[in-house]
Amino acid sequence: PPAIERLSSGLFQEVIITNTIPLMEKNYFPQLTVLSVANLLGETIWRVHDDCS
Repeated sequence: PPAIERLSSGLFQEVIITNTIPLMEKNYFPQLTVLSVANLLGETIWRVHDDCS
């Protein structure tokens, strides 16, 4: 896809995304870093459950 080609062209040192939307493996490129939101969601659920801020 054109967007993947532009992002992986070398213009960027690193492209950082989260894993909130599935990304097909064929769209991965060397500068891509995928961060997990699992800890953030877990912490949020725990805080809501315990009525913390």
